[in-house]
Amino acid sequence: MRGILRQYFLVLIIGLLTFSCKNKSEGYKPVVAGKAGELLIVIDGKWKKTEGGKYIRQMMNQPYLGLPQEEPIFDIMVAPHDAFTSYMKTIRNIVVADISPGITNDTIHYYKSLWAKEQAVVRISAKTPEAFDEIIRRHELKMISFFNRAERERSMRFYKGYSSVKLMNKLKRKWDCQIIVPGSFKGNKGGEDFVWMSEEKDLSSQGLLVYSFDYVEEGTFSKEYLLNKRDSVLKINLPGAAAGSYMTTEHTFPVIYKKDAINENEVYELRGLWKVQGDMMGGPFILQARLDKRTNKVIVTDGYVYAPEKPKKRTMIRQLEAVMYSFRFSHKKK
Repeated sequence: MRGILRQYFLVLIIGLLTFSCKNKSEGYKPVVAGKAGELLIVIDGKWKKTEGGKYIRQMMNQPYLGLPQEEPIFDIMVAPHDAFTSYMKTIRNIVVADISPGITNDTIHYYKSLWAKEQAVVRISAKTPEAFDEIIRRHELKMISFFNRAERERSMRFYKGYSSVKLMNKLKRKWDCQIIVPGSFKGNKGGEDFVWMSEEKDLSSQGLLVYSFDYVEEGTFSKEYLLNKRDSVLKINLPGAAAGSYMTTEHTFPVIYKKDAINENEVYELRGLWKVQGDMMGGPFILQARLDKRTNKVIVTDGYVYAPEKPKKRTMIRQLEAVMYSFRFSHKKK
């Protein structure tokens, strides 16, 4: 657990840094292939069972935090170099391991759109398997953050092309903010300081709440204060189907708290589980809160997933995360 928490708290901070990536955008390239969250590791069989070969799979396969059932941060595929075909070169996330005594320098490079549009590729060159192991352990957080960021940016680009102008304009009028709202989302409920939107399907639901409250003091952004405010807002605005039931936070499950910098804002984030008090419903949520200094209001984006028949909720939470990362105040320059 210590290693996973270390990954979480540091990866998302590093993810906002500018990577020394090589953007190979010239010429025609196909669209990336594969499903969201898939990652291909290209490594020859004789190196796959070395310490580095085992660790890189373990590293990319560790649990995604804040979900009710354990899911890996990436779905791993492994192939040797001689099977690395033209089609495989279009997979969305790729790690290429080149290990050979003929290599001059031990290096790691990050590429965007190397063989396909919107692709993320990490290429590691090492003279020995020991050097390969040292490189991936030293760059673990940066590598994971690089691929997480690529997943998020793909979703943001897609939603930008298929967005709900009506809901985006509504949020802009209320809070002077710009945020990409997927076109599949519909407005459910609104108020002076509250908006609830969601996409409802037969077996799942993705919801996004935006609400605000007065900034009081530094403690306003503490974990306890944000959770108390969240529970009070949900109890009032999201009643359950059964009489007296309502949505709230599942406090018996660890709630992960961190501070970050996103789009020129200090952002405080919570991840955990929600439940319906008085009913058998629940799922994961992600919340981000930031201060609008012009109005002295805290603006909260709070997303939740309900998918009882689907074991995989990771992608749905990542999609909501992408929406939240698009948030910026309109009065701030892009």
